[in-house]
Amino acid sequence: MNLYRYIFCIVFLGGVLHLSLANANDEIVAIVNGVEISRTKFELLISTQTSQGQSDTPEFRENLLDVMITREVLAQEATRRKLDEDPDVIQQLQATREQLLLNALFGEIIRASEPDEEAKQAAYRKLKSDREEVKEYLVRHILVENEATASNLISRIQSGEAFESMASDFSIDKSTKNIGGQIDWATSERFVKEFSEAMVSMNKGQLNEEPIRSNFGYHVVQLMDVREAPFPSYDEISDQIRKDLITQTRDELISALRDSAKIEIFEQQIIPD
Repeated sequence: MNLYRYIFCIVFLGGVLHLSLANANDEIVAIVNGVEISRTKFELLISTQTSQGQSDTPEFRENLLDVMITREVLAQEATRRKLDEDPDVIQQLQATREQLLLNALFGEIIRASEPDEEAKQAAYRKLKSDREEVKEYLVRHILVENEATASNLISRIQSGEAFESMASDFSIDKSTKNIGGQIDWATSERFVKEFSEAMVSMNKGQLNEEPIRSNFGYHVVQLMDVREAPFPSYDEISDQIRKDLITQTRDELISALRDSAKIEIFEQQIIPD
């Protein structure tokens, strides 16, 4: 993104909050028509940029300061024209201010509600104990374009011809035809509806007696094995557990704040006549 455009946004948002980033002992990097640009504000914007991959070079610092000076000149001109008193501008500033405050609040919530290892382990144990049984299926299939071919292949396999050979010779599924038609372990939701419904009703080792039609064509299916789907290890989902616990804390706070707030809703203003 163009440096001017990006930093204009950053400086604008900083101004929206009306926050003074300078203090009595702060160093000044520039003065524009009597308005000081503090070293603290300057370094904050550098930190924002470098955190996104920008190299902190002397040239970048010079360009950044030039941008900040230009921005201050334009902001002063906007104020001189009393644009800060425009009702639309005031509403937009208020909306942006609210969003920044929300971001700050959620950041504080995240820091304050960071779950410890014991809480994450407890959540993991609960997830594991509450989990309903989930089955995974190991199947192989042959996909062809018409029903007659599928029916013929079923008859040939039932007569003793090798499923692997039939898959190699006839299947139009390029991802499985050269590996005997095998599809790796997967839950029923991973398959198209018609395939899944037929598969879950089959016994281990069973070959479907009639071709299964789907949007892809006609399937010859053999169920090889069924097992209970393994539950992810703690290490695999610990980060997601952390995020879920933080989200839970956030949502509980939001609910509590709404419950304690005095809220009036004017229905007639929501949907005008």
